[in-house]
Amino acid sequence: MKAIGANRSDSYGTAVLVRPDSPLKTAADLKGRSIATNRGSIGHYVTLKAITAAGLRPEDVNIRFLAPADAKLALTQGSVDAWATWEPYTALAEVSHHARVLVSGRGLLPGLSYLAATDGAIAAKRPVLQDFLQRVVKAQLWSYRNVDAYSAALARIIGIPPEAARLQFERRQQKWVPIDAQVIADQQGTADFYRQVGLIRQPLDVKNTFDPGFGVAG
Repeated sequence: MKAIGANRSDSYGTAVLVRPDSPLKTAADLKGRSIATNRGSIGHYVTLKAITAAGLRPEDVNIRFLAPADAKLALTQGSVDAWATWEPYTALAEVSHHARVLVSGRGLLPGLSYLAATDGAIAAKRPVLQDFLQRVVKAQLWSYRNVDAYSAALARIIGIPPEAARLQFERRQQKWVPIDAQVIADQQGTADFYRQVGLIRQPLDVKNTFDPGFGVAG
């Protein structure tokens, strides 16, 4: 399995959320507090990056591993002090429950996601994969030219309020980019950080998980 396309977006919506009446103001205030998130998820990552940047250690907070639906309920009911999550959950929590972003992922995360394919498909169906990637790129360009229609369709498909769908879509500002040295370096940084905080035990060289031979021209 290798990544054949990279999508870079604004990381604001990957965030640590608190209730609107929370006394917490900065990441440093999370010391001794409970944070809900998924183990190994991008929410877990932003939690660890946020507290590390604030001079805290993982053991300085109480991380409770919960699925998004359970984490949202725990936050709204006051069972946890914060919830680390991602879009569209962030926008939904802001719109539906007036949650407040305590720490956003801006400056903490590279904002990358990927389109991946198996080695077998890359070897046997490279032109098909290239065509598919180009269609995905063009579809995303269309979506930003037709925000109203796209947001309405997205809201209907995933079952969230239209205003939440539009909020998360507009602020992510997604863009397909070539798999280049910067993309690989950013992903290597993520892997290195996961090892630093003990989530993976062995060094991981990520360059062999990418195929840089696919174009992403719009």
